[in-house]
Amino acid sequence: MRYEYISADNHLDSRWLPRNVWQDRVAAKFKDLAPRIVDHPEKGSIWQWEGGTLGMPAADGSHNKTLQEKFFPGIKLNPGDLPPAQPRLIIEHMDMAKCYAGVIYNDTRKWLVKDPELLLTIYRAYNDFLIDELCAYSPDRIIALPVLPTALPEACPAELARVIKKGAKGVEFGMFDVGQPVYEPVWEPVWKMAAEAGIPICCHIGDKAGTPYPPNKFGSSLAHFSVTPFVLARPMAQFVFCGALERNPTLNVSFAECRIGWLPFFISWMDRQVHERPADPTAKLSMLPSEYIKRNVTFTFEEDLIGARLIPHEWAMIKDCVVWGSDYPHEQGAWPDADAAMEKMFGGLDPKLKREIVFDHAARIFHIQGGRA
Repeated sequence: MRYEYISADNHLDSRWLPRNVWQDRVAAKFKDLAPRIVDHPEKGSIWQWEGGTLGMPAADGSHNKTLQEKFFPGIKLNPGDLPPAQPRLIIEHMDMAKCYAGVIYNDTRKWLVKDPELLLTIYRAYNDFLIDELCAYSPDRIIALPVLPTALPEACPAELARVIKKGAKGVEFGMFDVGQPVYEPVWEPVWKMAAEAGIPICCHIGDKAGTPYPPNKFGSSLAHFSVTPFVLARPMAQFVFCGALERNPTLNVSFAECRIGWLPFFISWMDRQVHERPADPTAKLSMLPSEYIKRNVTFTFEEDLIGARLIPHEWAMIKDCVVWGSDYPHEQGAWPDADAAMEKMFGGLDPKLKREIVFDHAARIFHIQGGRA
């Protein structure tokens, strides 16, 4: 078949994980504290760890049918199927959507763990599951991102080296749980190692681990989701102005699900700071922020009519730094049929430019070889 797309933003939420992900991979002393599925008398099957509960329903339990119907309406599934966590189904669903490959992010609010040793154990076991079971099934098509334990900056270089050795094509960097801000020198070994390995540092919108969504009252929920595309603006600017991209010219940083219609103003506003404010002697830059963005950064979007219409214009400065993602299997995403959204956004656009945005650029970043026939 002809594949039309690569999705640079798919998801594997904890609700879909098999119950044995951690219990089969952690040492005996961690089994009672590591994530496991328990049956709650009122909430049904939910995830629990470190003596508490996340409260997220577990599809590998009593919520399976309900979650299947919510996230996969009209899609044939068998009882017990966990689509985003089973590689056979991942491939099947990508074929349905004419996607050759998918980059898989994890929970937008990662696991809140107080014990540092347990936290590192949880991340390592999860990363092994992603690489050994998901990616290994089809390495060129399933790009599941191991997660760096960013709450522990000193542990990140070793975990990054470990997953690179295991074949990771990218890593997820949880911006909202960082033990130190991204501009601090403690992160330099991570940037340098990723640049040398040619794998992107991937950051997704979200919030700090354990942060609940606001209640749907007094407008707080709608207000929250109205501003989520912009939560990555501060770390984006920090990446540029701290000099990480100056010192590591081959490093790629990808910001996922932040949409793109607002980027032209943001990028030009960063350039304006260079012209209007004193230079920082501790982080000397040889280029404008817009030039680093063009060379080193990508942003993903799923359906953004305003952003798509801006792409061809050179003055918008986003043509070289945007890639498409379906947001599978989330409700707001463009799956399983993205064609209608594509026609709305890209109707009349140069087909070569469209192909660059929905396929070729992501293929280069994540070293994807196939799907071009």
